[in-house]
This record gives sequence, structure tokens and C-alpha cells, in this order.
Amino acid sequence: MNLNIYVLLFLLSVFGCKINTPKFDTGLYGLNNYHREFDFSDLSQLDDLPSFGEDPSHIENEQLKSPIKAGKHKGLGRKFWFKHHGGEPNEAEIEFTIRLAANFQKNGAANQAGKFSGFEGIYDHSAGWGGKKVTTQNSWSVRIAHGCENNEGKIPIGLYVYHPGMKSKYGTTILTDFSLNREQTYTFKLYIKMNEVGKNNGVLSFQIDGNEIYTSNLWRFRNDSSVHIKSVWLDTYIGGKTPSKFDTYIMMDNLKINW
Repeated sequence: MNLNIYVLLFLLSVFGCKINTPKFDTGLYGLNNYHREFDFSDLSQLDDLPSFGEDPSHIENEQLKSPIKAGKHKGLGRKFWFKHHGGEPNEAEIEFTIRLAANFQKNGAANQAGKFSGFEGIYDHSAGWGGKKVTTQNSWSVRIAHGCENNEGKIPIGLYVYHPGMKSKYGTTILTDFSLNREQTYTFKLYIKMNEVGKNNGVLSFQIDGNEIYTSNLWRFRNDSSVHIKSVWLDTYIGGKTPSKFDTYIMMDNLKINW
């Protein structure tokens, strides 16, 4: 090493000066590092999808059922934690099938975003979920959103995002032109890629049955390179503040995770 560098390091140590070392982004990129599938053919598969909070979900007919009782909000609360499966990525994709009960969101409350599954990077639990606005905290989340039945008796679908720069204390709702028929099976695919720190270049894409219904590469999910994708957030929630008016459910199957 050059003598001048030795002298500089010695002086910095003597006078208590700090050397600012750059933070390295350890998150995985690409979708070919790891792959997991859950066909819900046996109970042991839930070991890698542990319950998180309230969770009445269970396996029925080799599918994951999310029952919601009348007067209740939640039918599913599980997470696939990436740190236990190769490390937290910066890029990931989930795919699964979903089927709504005949009375799902029947006579539901208007202007309230219900939630289906997605991803989260909630490192600070004071933000990123449940009406907790993200300002400077290291937290974000993205879930598929649903509304009450429309005039055609279908269920509108979109996205629900907590992110730095959000305007409301509740998640930013992304509206789309797609609605679901009840008692019909659909395949959802949700893709996310973290932004580079300091840039609004995060990617979010949502497909239904192979048709892209939303895509953007202008998102800011994080302001620090230590923030990644913590988990796949398996969620079924009616509301807002208004619970389900009926005993209802959804069925999920063939969950695939790529990261």
C-alpha cells in the first residue's frame, strides 16, 4: 500500500475521524435464483407459509381456503419469508389461481379497498400497512386490491401500495379496467423490482390470465439499499373499515414464487 495512504489512515484514527464506507445492496436480482411451488396437496406445505396475525385459512380439496365470517374482515394471513429461503431479493414474482365465492363482496361498502396477496418490505412496523403512512421509514408493501361489486355484479381489481412519497395515510390505490366474475378461476401474476436508491425506477407489473392489466417502471419503494423484499404476503381482507356482510371465502391454488 502507498505510504501516503498509511499516513492518512493513521491520522484519521488518531483524530477520531470517520471513514464513510458505501452501503452495498445485498438483495438478489433476477428470477432464476430460486423457485418454490405450493399445490396445497398436503398440510406440511403450510410449514413454509406460517401464519401471521389472524389466520383462519386451511387446506380444503387440495386448495388453500380463506374463509371470512359475516362481521369479520380477514380470511388469510400467511407469509413466505425470503430470509429463510436463500435471502431477501430485490426482484420477485408470484403466480397463483384464485376463485371467489358466489357472495364475495356482495353488497360491500363502496370506496374501500380490500386486499389479496402481494409482497412486503416492512422493516419498521410504524409504517407500510394498516393506515400507517410511509414517510422516512424503511417500509413498503404491495398487495392486489379488490372493491365491492360493481353494477355488473363483478369485483373490480387493482393494486394497493404503501410507499415513500404516498399522499394519504392509507395505501395508494391503483385502479384498473379489469373485474372478476365470481365462481370463475383466474390466474394472477404479480412482479416487482426494487428501485435503485435515489431513483424512481422500481418496476411493478400485474397480469391476469396472461393479460397485462397494469405496469409501471416509475416506482420508489425504498430510500435505503438495506431495504429488500422481505416476504410474499398471503392476504385476504374485506375492508377498509366495513366487514363482510356474509359468510364468504376465496380459494387459492398453484402458488409459484420466483426470485
